[in-house]
Amino acid sequence: MTIYRLPEMTPMSLPDTPIALALGNFDGVHTGHRRLLFAARAAAGKIPGCLAGAWTFTTLAKEVADVPALTTAEEKLRQFAAAGLDFAILEEFSAVRNLSPEEFAASYLTDKLGCAAVVCGFNFRFGRGGAGDCRTLQDILSEKNIPLTVVEPVRHEDLVVSSTRIRAAVEAGDMDRAAALLGRPFSVCFPVRHGKQLGRTIGLPTINQDFPAGHIVPRHGIYACICTVGDTRHMGVANVGVRPSVVSDGHVNCETHIMDFDGVLYGESIRVEFLTRLRDEMRFGSIDALRQAIEADIRNARAYFAAHPFCERTIP
Repeated sequence: MTIYRLPEMTPMSLPDTPIALALGNFDGVHTGHRRLLFAARAAAGKIPGCLAGAWTFTTLAKEVADVPALTTAEEKLRQFAAAGLDFAILEEFSAVRNLSPEEFAASYLTDKLGCAAVVCGFNFRFGRGGAGDCRTLQDILSEKNIPLTVVEPVRHEDLVVSSTRIRAAVEAGDMDRAAALLGRPFSVCFPVRHGKQLGRTIGLPTINQDFPAGHIVPRHGIYACICTVGDTRHMGVANVGVRPSVVSDGHVNCETHIMDFDGVLYGESIRVEFLTRLRDEMRFGSIDALRQAIEADIRNARAYFAAHPFCERTIP
């Protein structure tokens, strides 16, 4: 178990003060999840000296529920900090998966963590085999006089906001729907690795980023995107796929041309926000045809941003 002080993202010990804890996997940290985080802050505000935090897993969603992850642990921490939490607890799934509901709620949450207040979602499950639900949690915590806040679902277009719906949108390349459910554009932030440098030879340099094992991959294609380098946000064009116009081993990555930028970013973690899908990934018969296609993508992306000024989009 690792505890992080927010927003510094630095390791810390469990607070000596009372804590209000929001529980969940929080994959995506979407609009429904943020309601839980705000409820934890509200619960902490009712208890003198209380700090608000989130409890989640260190592992990717696929290791917990056999689904691709929308966010890394680092991204979860970033979103927790943006929601105004004081700290976050990241626990190994293996450390709690075999606890009974009573052991998790009574021994783990109260005795080990010392919770003074707890927050969960309407569909929260816990304990071995998911045997416990929010009513189970309410019954156990009430015996120790610990208040539980159960947050009702957040809806969009008359459907409950969920990580499942967001995964479906991302895998379909529907970034508008993904952004509406997330409350922000879908993004990735991975280290830049060395590529074949083909883009640089044709005057259109790119950065290459790999998706970690178990992380969701957007539908293959070309996207208008925003890239954050340092404190500056640039327009960009990203290709998600196998790059069929070059010698390809079938490996899927994200290759992005950052507009109005020319610098070396190897090893740096660069955030790429996906705004809209421009077209399918295609194979071109020559390098010149590829260059012309990328130039057309850049023009189309600039036209998109002219109609949707990216400076008006703020990311927590």
